[in-house]
Amino acid sequence: MNSIERQQIIMDKLNDKGSVRIADLTKELDVSRETLRKDIAELGRQGKLQVIRGGAVLNKPVNETIYNQRLQQNLAEKQLIAQNAVKLITEGDSVFVGNGTTAALVATAIKTQGFNNLVVITTSINVLKALEDADPIQVVLLGGGLRRIEGSLSGPLTLANIDGIFCDIGFFGSGGVSVDRGVTNHYFSEIEVDKKMMQHCRIKVLLADHSKFTKMNPFRTASIEDYDIILSDRGLDDATISSMQKLNVKVIV
Repeated sequence: MNSIERQQIIMDKLNDKGSVRIADLTKELDVSRETLRKDIAELGRQGKLQVIRGGAVLNKPVNETIYNQRLQQNLAEKQLIAQNAVKLITEGDSVFVGNGTTAALVATAIKTQGFNNLVVITTSINVLKALEDADPIQVVLLGGGLRRIEGSLSGPLTLANIDGIFCDIGFFGSGGVSVDRGVTNHYFSEIEVDKKMMQHCRIKVLLADHSKFTKMNPFRTASIEDYDIILSDRGLDDATISSMQKLNVKVIV
């Protein structure tokens, strides 16, 4: 892992939690404290964070607007992905929609499409909000521990509830994507939910705008070939598309 990748992970964690500790990052990224101090110092020089003893904090307080800020990033591309996602759904389907800003836009697109016979299962409060008045769509929220800043549910209760859930198609978000390393994320408990839910979906769809292909996170969710379809946008380079297609994965941009 190079310095750019490490610094991206540090910023992603800061944007989510507001602070990071070098002691924690050392274990997660398997690098020395001195290396992380240099990474944090460089980000501090760029004005992206404030260096404190033993770690760093954001220059501005973290609150619920962090999610909204992420939602606005590459918004047109995410909306395109959401529109293509809806085209994969047919009346009568049971649909899993996971966490993340693109997943929430998929929920909005489902509502706009005007389905009459659909069951949507989710671990996302934001997906629930998008569909709460979308009659006659049946919405099932899996229980679990709430990560407030993301509006996501995970943990032992969520995993137990998945045992009785089976879907025709599932839409899964991502923190980072690599053809070689697969799909990665920051939060281990959410990864466990995605892994189990993927086993309960007949068709598995990855939602990933082109910017996700420049990021890598500590924990791996799945390999590229574990998905049936990858939805991205026209910003994704041809070489990456070709590499994924060679793995017998359908890519839609």
